[in-house]
Amino acid sequence: MSLTLYRKYRPQTFAELIGQNHIKLTLENEIKTGAVSHAYLFAGPRGIGKTTVARLMAKALNCHQRKNGEFEPCDQCPSCLEIKEGKSLDMIEVDAASNTQVDKVRDNIVDSARFTPYRDKFKIFIIDEVHMLSSSSFNALLKTMEEPPAHCIFILCTTELYKLPETIVSRCQHFDFRRVDAKVLAPYLKNIAKEEGFNLDDAVVKNIVTLTGGFVRDSLSLLGQVLSLGKRDIKIEDAAAILPRSDFELVARLAGFLIKKNAKEALELVNTLVEEGVDLEHFTADLIEYLRKLILIKLGVETDGWQETGEQMYAQAKEAEASQILKIMDVFMARLNDLKRAEISQLPLEMGVIELCEDSLNNYVPLAPQVVKTAVTPAKTIKKETPVEVKTEIPENKKDKSVCHSGLDPESRKEENGSRIGVRDDTVAAGSDKKQEILINLTLEEINNRWPEVIVASHTVNQSAAIALQTAHVLNLKENNLEIGFEHSFYCERFKEIKARKILEEILKKAFACDFVVKCSVLPSDLKAAAVKAREQKKEAAAEPINMVLEDFGGVVVE
Repeated sequence: MSLTLYRKYRPQTFAELIGQNHIKLTLENEIKTGAVSHAYLFAGPRGIGKTTVARLMAKALNCHQRKNGEFEPCDQCPSCLEIKEGKSLDMIEVDAASNTQVDKVRDNIVDSARFTPYRDKFKIFIIDEVHMLSSSSFNALLKTMEEPPAHCIFILCTTELYKLPETIVSRCQHFDFRRVDAKVLAPYLKNIAKEEGFNLDDAVVKNIVTLTGGFVRDSLSLLGQVLSLGKRDIKIEDAAAILPRSDFELVARLAGFLIKKNAKEALELVNTLVEEGVDLEHFTADLIEYLRKLILIKLGVETDGWQETGEQMYAQAKEAEASQILKIMDVFMARLNDLKRAEISQLPLEMGVIELCEDSLNNYVPLAPQVVKTAVTPAKTIKKETPVEVKTEIPENKKDKSVCHSGLDPESRKEENGSRIGVRDDTVAAGSDKKQEILINLTLEEINNRWPEVIVASHTVNQSAAIALQTAHVLNLKENNLEIGFEHSFYCERFKEIKARKILEEILKKAFACDFVVKCSVLPSDLKAAAVKAREQKKEAAAEPINMVLEDFGGVVVE
């Protein structure tokens, strides 16, 4: 059985260890001078070399051929070879995750520490995932670590430092391991591929480093999958079968459309990504990283190593305001979470595009009901609609305090002109012996006036529908058939799909407690203009008091 890459290329000397230079320098000097501590604590995330460094220390300290003033193990003597193969009697590795009980700690560590080394200078205990030990186990270990025999050295490794007792941490030399920088990790991976007889395209290596986020073990595991493709020259197109596609040019184009608020081009690009099978979550993460670099350039942060960004990124950074870039990042960070549970895969991204490119969405105002009635529903139909009465069972204790599903007291309602609907109340007790007739009425005007309630209700049913419903207006109501007009044809087409329409009907039911059959259409141009004008008027009215204060005191609005 062949070894995986992360085992095959595990560093056997300090020179082979990449990253962690702040730790290497300290440990090398301690080994050279002989000023070795009795206990070390290596903390940091997974797969970045904690256990590897612990084994390197064990090899160096017990190496038979290492001379005074040197720190590298020879990697040839019996002690080095036994440690390398995991057979040394004087290096004891304990997996704390499977040895949490206090009895095992006493047997494997405390009692064993009393005896001198079998052959080497030190008896070294490496306790991996030490945070998994129980409180009793830590207490048993504490005394031995506080006053250990001269021949014992403890090296504790953990990914969750906060779980360790302070009494343990304070008795160790504490080293924090960090993720390896991309500039160091990328050449390292390319050299390993070369050792294996493969030639990797730079774009493939960069994609691996980006996906694994600086974790060496994860990077080597993913590299092994790429090399298993079998081709000796591996291009980004070949690796696409394993690695999610990352297209810098498409990310830059979408960022440019968002900065220019070009909704049409941005939406077309998003749908092109879907047609080409691009991983939208990975693409959105790339977009957020691109925007991060964009704002750093905007603020004059040193950008060495970003030569691949080219002139396009610098031009966009010059064109956009920092506040605009931050807003785009904020929106797409939220959409990244929505992508994980979206029924329509691209809908969260399309929502984000519309939210950023259509400023009017931030101030939703429903169309005036009289405008809708005049434009859509003939006057005769409005006057002559007859209410539909439905008998509904209700509990005895609710008999005199019944409330209609629209949220209003039926006794206080007055007959109004307009379409009304009667809906059966399914929430009352099924076993009630009493019956009472309840007339549940909703008019077109009421639904439009209460549309903000629909938007609020949408947040608890489907987050991505909230933005779309801000541009929707009720056009017609007949019995339980409800026609909704959207300002954008894009949203209309989405809600014509069965799944999306069911979600919309569920939202309406939650807001009005009525079952609707929804029909979607595009808002006529004159009504859309009226809606935009109403929003602008509301925005101006809200800003008037602020403008008066600014005029009196000579101030300006800072966003």
